[in-house]
Amino acid sequence: MSYLEKKNQIDELQKRIDSYGELSPEIKKKINYKFRLDWNYFSNSMEGNTLTIDETRSVMVGNITVGGKPIKDILEIKGHDQVITKIIALGKAENRLSEERILEIHKAIMYEDDENIKSKIGIWKKEINYIINYRNERFDFLDPSDVKEAMHTLLNQTNAAIDSINFKKDNILHPVDIALKFHLDYISIHPFYDGNGRTARILTNLILISFGYPPIWIKTNEREIYYQYLGDIQCYGGDTELFYEFMADKILRSQKIILDAISGKEIQEPDDLDKKISMLERELESVDSNEEVKIRLNVDYFSEILNTWLSDLLIKAIPKIQKFNHFFNGTQHHISITNMSSYSQFVNEPYEKIINALKTEFERNIDRFQPHDLRVTFNTFYGNFVKGGLKTFGCNYGFEIKFDNIKYEVFVDEFAEANERNQTKLFERLLHKPLTENDITEIVNRLTNAIFEHIDINSKKNGLR
Repeated sequence: MSYLEKKNQIDELQKRIDSYGELSPEIKKKINYKFRLDWNYFSNSMEGNTLTIDETRSVMVGNITVGGKPIKDILEIKGHDQVITKIIALGKAENRLSEERILEIHKAIMYEDDENIKSKIGIWKKEINYIINYRNERFDFLDPSDVKEAMHTLLNQTNAAIDSINFKKDNILHPVDIALKFHLDYISIHPFYDGNGRTARILTNLILISFGYPPIWIKTNEREIYYQYLGDIQCYGGDTELFYEFMADKILRSQKIILDAISGKEIQEPDDLDKKISMLERELESVDSNEEVKIRLNVDYFSEILNTWLSDLLIKAIPKIQKFNHFFNGTQHHISITNMSSYSQFVNEPYEKIINALKTEFERNIDRFQPHDLRVTFNTFYGNFVKGGLKTFGCNYGFEIKFDNIKYEVFVDEFAEANERNQTKLFERLLHKPLTENDITEIVNRLTNAIFEHIDINSKKNGLR
């Protein structure tokens, strides 16, 4: 079947899918999970990631207990999953590409321990990169000095083609043509030091998804032919039509998964033996037997956190929330560490005294430390507005840090009408990496802005101003 015939089949299947209208949440969830799992697993394993399909699934749901694996592999899967989850959720949204968007995606999916290599993430390459192709011949990608201009040209061409569809102009390309041409051109430029294949597949899928098509991925047993088609085109002027036909099959496969899910068929595939053997071989080749993921939260680790960046956050937050105390009667503020009965209640005391009291309580209850569901909660309780009379109002806001074995998440209460809780997740830090000074400033600003907005709106609403 020719590429044109496959495109026509893609259009027919897409009409069938669209005819079902809005799918139920259950079917959407099943389809999206299948797409995320295969896209994460196959795209990252193509780049040498050692996680098995079960371990990929574990990372996706947040249970990162993958011993004996390079932490780079875990964090890159995590970042990749966050990026593609967002793209799948956006669906038919803004589909124009930008340099900033591409650089941000690269930052999100790459992880390096070495500071020198880390500095290469999220910027165009500074050094020549190349491949040894299937004929064992070297092919150099575009010279670094030409990357910026080449990417600028590629983005302009791609966005012009996208705009032609959006604005229903004449002589438009098919969305699949746009996505696959972008894929080829981007791979030939190879704009980053590493991660070019993953970003190419992400951006190609972003274009497809934005036009209503499902994402695609290259399975293990399809990898060799995929690289051969690319090698033929890049090195020897091969026929792009063959590559397009190959990729069109992947779109048809994804469309059939959607139709199977709609009809109630099982779309999850059992792990096949070849996949397990392939991943085992890669693990044995790349895993340092002395390298283990030692990132579990313990009492000493948490004590270090409490004495460093967590204290820095409290030092900045306490004086700021105390600035509002004089507007209210009956004010109390609380800091607590769950699971340990570590608790500090205060109003106008100096922050040194408050933090020292919290640390003392922590040491006193250290034998009750449990790393699971460990939370540090900072709550502000302002009683009655002093000038409210019969129209008085209170004000309650705060932030919460939820820890688990390998990460923590920071949530801040922000202003909401009718006293409904509006908790926003600001940060997630794997390996309990410390908050930066800018992170701390943002948390405190979000909190104090919410308090100020509450006072401002409620005092006006109650006719007090």
